Amino acid sequence: MPLFTSTNFASTSASGTDWRDTSKKVLEQLESVRHSPDSFNLGFLYISDYLADDATSIFNLFKSVLKIDNWIGSVGMGVIGSGKSYIDMPAISAMVGKFPEDSFCIFPDDNASTDNEGIAENDPGGPTRQEGVQSWLKNNAAMLTLVHGDPMATNDPQTFMKELEETTNSFLVGGLTSSRSKHYQIANAVRHNAVSGVFFADTVPVSTTLSQGCTPFSDLHTITKSDEFTILELDENRALDVFQDDLRILAAKKLGLAPDEFIGDLKTMETSDHIPKEFKNLFKGQVHVALPFSQSDQKDYMVRNITGIDADEGSISISENVTTGGHITFVERDDNSVAADLSRTLVNLRKRVQAERGSFEPKAAVYISCVARGFSEKTSNSEDEMHLIKDIIGDIPLTGFYAGGEINNARLYGYTGVLTLFF
Repeated sequence: MPLFTSTNFASTSASGTDWRDTSKKVLEQLESVRHSPDSFNLGFLYISDYLADDATSIFNLFKSVLKIDNWIGSVGMGVIGSGKSYIDMPAISAMVGKFPEDSFCIFPDDNASTDNEGIAENDPGGPTRQEGVQSWLKNNAAMLTLVHGDPMATNDPQTFMKELEETTNSFLVGGLTSSRSKHYQIANAVRHNAVSGVFFADTVPVSTTLSQGCTPFSDLHTITKSDEFTILELDENRALDVFQDDLRILAAKKLGLAPDEFIGDLKTMETSDHIPKEFKNLFKGQVHVALPFSQSDQKDYMVRNITGIDADEGSISISENVTTGGHITFVERDDNSVAADLSRTLVNLRKRVQAERGSFEPKAAVYISCVARGFSEKTSNSEDEMHLIKDIIGDIPLTGFYAGGEINNARLYGYTGVLTLFF
């Protein structure tokens, strides 16, 4: 993978046979732009889960060779470079940047004890309890927080995300580690069991955007009866009946039929094995439930999986606790909707930045995408995603990973892509 450079930034990525081979390929590129020990002062390091067991060795090597003390990053089931993605292989994506002095602060900053593998246990009291972090926050206005969370943590990462937002009043972006082995994050050490990342002061110009990977195909429904994760009624009708009516319209459209010609019936099935064949493809990760954050803004929503259907009860279960009086809509995810929304989002970002700054000249980017987008049945989907970003945003240094949940505005999303630009 070639080296991408701009004013104050450089990035590259590579795959290899093992951690040494992969690290060597990346470091050889980055060393070529390390003109002096203080050229760069912050590194971003994303490691595929194939190399998770060697995360400490990789981190120590990058820190030593590049003479950069400050690092953040995460393990991921896939990693991202400029115009390139690496899925199901040993890979590393890294970016280095030079930021104004005291314009960022990595958290936590404690000297946590490490186990015999060199892994630090994060402070269970929270990511901002340390003296150094509190001092920085007292003297600086945190504009943006890039955060990585451990989904296997003892305490829910969303609790700490809320604390970060309330403490700093900054805009939170990031992602949860995805891994088939160790769930490690990097914040000046290889860590696990909480939330870590970096605060950027308002002296660091940034812009962010969120791309939804799903398209609504139903009206907005009101939850009129529910029980924890189960939706019993929508609009005072059995939830399954409402879902089937919406699904029938979608399925008939895909089959080229009128809705009243479609005969599939979920209410007659006895088990999941009896799902009508006309519906089966729609349940292969394509149909989900979206919970809008505001009834007046259906464009901003959390997507959650449908985890169960009870034909006798007429209910739908999803992977999110719901409340009576809330709202949902049904959405469809496919490769076309991912590409269309990403393209539209990036074009709108260009226009917004152009209007705000008078020009569009980003210097670097961090992109965090959903692991489901990277592991699409369409094998080229992840490459298409990265090519779109490169074509619309430009050949700039970029790094990132495929997350097990994307963070935007301190909210946890699914099936989305979160792009952060540095100027």
